[in-house]
Amino acid sequence: MTSASGLDWFLAILCLVLSVFFFIGKGQAILDAFSGKNYKKKKMNPEQNRKYQTATGIFLLILGVDEIFMALIPSTTMGLISIFVSIAALVGMIIYIRKMLGD
Repeated sequence: MTSASGLDWFLAILCLVLSVFFFIGKGQAILDAFSGKNYKKKKMNPEQNRKYQTATGIFLLILGVDEIFMALIPSTTMGLISIFVSIAALVGMIIYIRKMLGD
């Protein structure tokens, strides 16, 4: 196992563990920890908050699975596919959240 694949496995496990936190509804503490003091939090009702956490969990799950593939198939082509999947997942999450919040 190379150091690059070791990093991929570490990131995959981290993303998968964080996605579990978001799926069970405990991700708000993680979001609050990284948002900073000057962040103006949007007021969301509990249903919107749950949908937001679920969307974040799905995003992290996709990134975690993507990292597993990166660890198992270390090639330039897989790196490019990984970048595409990550960007597509991020754009999909942004579109979903904007629709959900009505922006």
